[in-house]
Order: sequence, then structure tokens, then C-alpha cells
Amino acid sequence: MREYACGDVGPNLVTYSTLIGGLCRAGKMKEAFELFEGMIEKDHIVPDQLTYNVIINGFCRLGQVEKARTIFGFMRKNECEPNAFNYATLMNGHCKKGEVDNAKLVFEEMKSAGVEPDAVSYTALIGCLCRHGTVDEGIDLLMEMREKGCKADVVTYNLLIEGLCKDGRMVEAMDLLGRVPLEGVRLNVASYRIVMNTLCARGEMEKAVGLLGLMLGRGFLPHYAASNTLLMGLCDIGRVADATVALYGLAEVGFMPEASCWAKLIEAVCRDRKLRRSVELLDLLITEG
Repeated sequence: MREYACGDVGPNLVTYSTLIGGLCRAGKMKEAFELFEGMIEKDHIVPDQLTYNVIINGFCRLGQVEKARTIFGFMRKNECEPNAFNYATLMNGHCKKGEVDNAKLVFEEMKSAGVEPDAVSYTALIGCLCRHGTVDEGIDLLMEMREKGCKADVVTYNLLIEGLCKDGRMVEAMDLLGRVPLEGVRLNVASYRIVMNTLCARGEMEKAVGLLGLMLGRGFLPHYAASNTLLMGLCDIGRVADATVALYGLAEVGFMPEASCWAKLIEAVCRDRKLRRSVELLDLLITEG
């Protein structure tokens, strides 16, 4: 590009940003920063907030948050005020290092600078809080979002659900699953699987059966391993009828249990003297494949 002296074929901000981004993703921050400096000093191209963010994110990905903060200072010195996306990136950098208090300080710094937090910046801090055991603060931030008319999305809710599950607050997690879609937020399969996996791991099979009905009714399928764990767990606690009904529901959407799970189901059904049900289950397995 440099060899051509005519037209607009020389490197521009987009060219530099693309190259710098590639180097950052490859972890080559020394080369990326040298290119960044060359863009400013040699070609006199002024970086914008997006280009700065590429460098900030590159340092944060490597855990070099202090260097990312230095870039923040450089932005301001050069009259390029950070936006909500820049702040969210820096918060994520602190979060990855477990620096919750520093992430909160960045959030407050953003508000003090007159930058209105958006869904991305709120979600960055909520995720940090939930991953480090302060779910209630995350819920408070969700309430703050609502008050300010900033709509949370499925990513935000999945972080809260995961945080609640990590805290063992399964009733609240299941309440979110039931309530949030009615408020206009479309959850995804991960939302339900987070809770299902936790319930199965905790041995809370009765709640897991209730969740399975909700999942299947909304067109979502649990993880294969969780489905097997649920069926075997129900057999272990003597809920053979529930296990049978759950198997029928799962089979209708293409699930077939693994061999050890099927063996336990048959054994439990036979032990419960429901030989007819056992034959029906066997027929189902053969029919489905």
C-alpha cells in the first residue's frame, strides 16, 4: 500500500485497526503497540475509541490491566474521551483478574465522567459480581438498569442465574427462568441448562423433573449427560413413574439414554413390578433407534 503514491490507497485508520486487532488476538502486544505508535507518529492518523479499545482489550486479555489503564489515560490526554464500551472492556479486564473492587471503581468512574452506563457495561459488572459471590449486588444493579430504562438481555440474566446456582439459591434461579420470558426477554438453552446441571449435581431430582417439563414445553433439551443423570437419579430415589414419564418426553425430542442409564431404568421398572411399562420402554428404545 505504501508503494502507491496516488489515490487513497495508503493505510488508513481501518487498515491499522484491522492489523492491530489481529496482533492483539494473537497475543503479540509488543508488535501491536509498535504499530499503534507508528500509526500516530509516522502516518499522523488519530485513533478513535474503537481503535483504542482494540489495544485496551488486548492488554486486558493478557491480564495486563495496568497497561490498559495507561492507554485510558493516553486517550484522555489526546482528547478522546472513553465511551461506555471502553469502560466495559476495562471492567472485564479487572473481572478476569478477580479484582471486583477495581471493576466497581471503574463503573463509578464512568458515571462520574458523565458516561451513561449501557447494557454492555452493566452486564460486565454484573458478571463480575456474580462470579465472585456477590449476587445480591448484581441483582441490585439489574434493578438499577430497569429504573433507568436500560433493558437487560439474555447474557445478563444467564450471569445472574449462574451466580444464583453457584450460591445454591435454586428457588430464585428457577423463579427467574419462569418469570423472565413473560417480561419479554427471550432466554436460550444455556439459561435452562445452567439450572438443570446444578439441580442434577445437587441431587435435587424433584425440582429437576419440574424444570424438565418447563424446558420441553419451551422447546429446549437438557445436556445429554444431565438427562441421563436425571433419569438415574429418579430411579435411585424410587421415583420410577417420574423417570418413565421423563424418558417419554425426552425420547419425543430425539433423546436416547446411554446403556448404563437404560439398564438402571429397566431394573427399576422390573423391581417395581411394572413389567408392562418395562416392555413399553424397551419398544420405545427399539422404535427410536
